[in-house]
Amino acid sequence: MLPDYSRQVLLKEVGPSGQALLGRSRVLLVGVGGLGSPVLQYLAGAGVGVLGLVDADTLQASNLHRQPIYALAEVGESKASLAERAVARLNPSIRVEAHATRFTADNALDLVRAYDIVVDCSDNFRTKFLINDAAVLARRPAVFASVYQYEGQLQVYKPQETHACLRCLWPEATADGVVGNCAEAGVLGPVPGTFGALQALLTLKILLNMPGQLDGELLLWDFMNFSQAKLKAPRRAECLAPRCALIRDLPREDADLETRLPSLAAAAQRRFEMIDVRTDEEFTAAPTPARHIPLPALLANPELLAPGAAYLLICASGKRSLAAARELRKSGLDVRSLAGGLESLGAGS
Repeated sequence: MLPDYSRQVLLKEVGPSGQALLGRSRVLLVGVGGLGSPVLQYLAGAGVGVLGLVDADTLQASNLHRQPIYALAEVGESKASLAERAVARLNPSIRVEAHATRFTADNALDLVRAYDIVVDCSDNFRTKFLINDAAVLARRPAVFASVYQYEGQLQVYKPQETHACLRCLWPEATADGVVGNCAEAGVLGPVPGTFGALQALLTLKILLNMPGQLDGELLLWDFMNFSQAKLKAPRRAECLAPRCALIRDLPREDADLETRLPSLAAAAQRRFEMIDVRTDEEFTAAPTPARHIPLPALLANPELLAPGAAYLLICASGKRSLAAARELRKSGLDVRSLAGGLESLGAGS
């Protein structure tokens, strides 16, 4: 059976020519989790010709309440591969380019340049700013969303004079761990689902050149009381769009920032002092032999770690420990992150 786009083709802003344009379009999604699930579904349903999916994670049971494209029986499998299969079920005419890898400074520009638009569905600040910087350098539009508990925000960047990028508003990226993510702060599934649906809508509007694309604006929405605000997002005076006064290249990660080990016993044998940066609740539910210092406390007080020792930071998936290692290196400490976290050892949440 062929896909049926008849209901959206009826719209005068789409029509047969707009549908043909969507079929020729290429969209990159960085992250196929709580935001990426609805983006993927709506873009595939709309007939966007090529979807690039970037996600290095495997599916966890705790993801399912906010990532409805997956099933409990698929826990432990690659999200990129699962998302590719989900698209095939929804619309087999769509071409999927699955990248089961982290979005890094080494691959960001090549990935972004290969698509017409990039959609930020990530869950950490470093990746969001890396997407932003790559989009600016590649001169590609980007659709951003961030969610915290019951609220979130949307922003569109396009390589035009009227558009501010993330660094116009926040010249220095917020350190991961300062503001809680879904694993620490909690979230109800419909919140990222709604923001993801809005990202899909904005992406389609940009591809079809429709009005109302958040031109130079920031949309804020609080679902606790359903309040909404739209703010102007001013471009920095020294920026000459589409060039940016702050972005010259993409900073590379330290090569030895992550360490892959078969067990925590192997870490002890290598004389690492292990620091578990998970929340109190996570640590109580699944304790480790590591010293427990929750991530916010560690970032606020790096003096809790004595200089001279070699530290291995541990969390559930390796994301929070990597963010902490990155920040603590700035203080001159010898820190590494356990690559893949406790999940890579078959432990943790």
